[in-house]
Amino acid sequence: MKKIVVTVLSALCFAATGRAQNRTVTVGDAVINYEVTGQGEPLVLIHGWSQDLLIWDGQVAEFSRHYRVIRYDRRGNGKSTGNSDYSADPQDLRILLDSLGIRSANLLGLSAGARTVVNFAVAFPDRVKALVIYGLAPIPGFRPMPEGPTPVAYFREIAQKYGLDSAGKALRAHPLAWMPPNRPELQENLKAQWVRYSGRDLLHPQPESGRVPHATLDQVARIQVPTLVISGDHDLPLFVAVGDTLVRRIHGAKRVIITDGGHGAHFAQPAAFNEAVIRFLDDAVRRQKP
Repeated sequence: MKKIVVTVLSALCFAATGRAQNRTVTVGDAVINYEVTGQGEPLVLIHGWSQDLLIWDGQVAEFSRHYRVIRYDRRGNGKSTGNSDYSADPQDLRILLDSLGIRSANLLGLSAGARTVVNFAVAFPDRVKALVIYGLAPIPGFRPMPEGPTPVAYFREIAQKYGLDSAGKALRAHPLAWMPPNRPELQENLKAQWVRYSGRDLLHPQPESGRVPHATLDQVARIQVPTLVISGDHDLPLFVAVGDTLVRRIHGAKRVIITDGGHGAHFAQPAAFNEAVIRFLDDAVRRQKP
C-alpha cells in the first residue's frame, strides 16, 4: 500500500511540474503515442502529413503555460502504429479524449491534422470547444477543385519510382515546404522530420476504412464553436483560398495570416503563431465561461 501511495504522489508531482508525460492508448487496430504537458483547459495539437508530434516543439512550452496540451502521433506516423487512415483519425482522437476523461477540447490541426479537426468537429460536435484550422487543403464541396494529382500523390509516385530519399528531396524543393531564406536551421528541421517519417503510406498505401466520413464544405459551414483559420502568407495559393472560404462560411470565424510563413508557418514564425493562437483561445475560453 505504501508503495502505491508513493507512486501516485510521484505521478501527481510529476504532472504538477508541467513536464511532458509520454503515454500510449490502443484505438483498435493501432496504438497511438501521445504526450501531455501542463494543466488547465485541454488543447490538442494534431500534426500534418509525414510529420509527428515533435513538430510542435516550438509551441508546447508556451501553450502549456496556459493549457493542458495534448499532442500525439497520428496513426501510421511517428511512434504510433497502424496504417495512415484519414477516415479513422477522428475516431482515434475521440478514443484518446475518452481515455483522458476529456469531454470536450480545443483542437488545433495543421494540413492533414486540420482535416482531422474539421472531420471530428462535424462528426462529434459536442466534443469541441474551439477550433484552430491551419493550412487545410481543399475538402469536398470546395470550388473550383484543382485538377491533376494532389501533392501527396505526386510524392507517392516519386517514392515508388525512385525511393523515399528522392521523395524527401522533392518535398523540400516543393512550394509546400517554403521557408524564409537564410534560415538553414529550418531546412535541417525539414530533413530531420523526413528521417523520422516511415513513408509507409507512400510505398505501401492502404485504402481508407471509411470509419468517419469526410466533412463537406456545407457541413463545415454549420460549425458553431469559435473558430480561427490560419495561413502563412507563402502557403500554396489554393490552400489560402480554402482558408478564405472557411472564414466566409463559418459564422464568426477569425482569420490570421502569418507574415513570412509558408505551409508550416509555426516553424518559421513561432512567436507570431503562438501569440495568435493564445489570444484567440483565451478569448474563446473567456466567452464560454458562465
